[in-house]
Amino acid sequence: MQKPKIDEKLKLLTDFGETEAICTEVGDDPARSEGVLLKVMARGPFETGQQCWIIDRDGSKIGAAVQNVFKQTIDSEVTLSTVLPA
Repeated sequence: MQKPKIDEKLKLLTDFGETEAICTEVGDDPARSEGVLLKVMARGPFETGQQCWIIDRDGSKIGAAVQNVFKQTIDSEVTLSTVLPA
């Protein structure tokens, strides 16, 4: 999986099922050497510390942790921390 681009749709698999997200920001994670922070807009009851999967187009899964959740209307701005494979 490559770093997603702004406005790219992502599929997330969480405790409450599969949901779609739209990438709004991509940055380096200062806490991890090869880590990536993804800010996405998604629907669902996300909580800080929650684990989820990002599902790539080929069906492979990359683990991610919810770092921050900012609730807006129906959607939430969710910050995910992950390490993308090279």
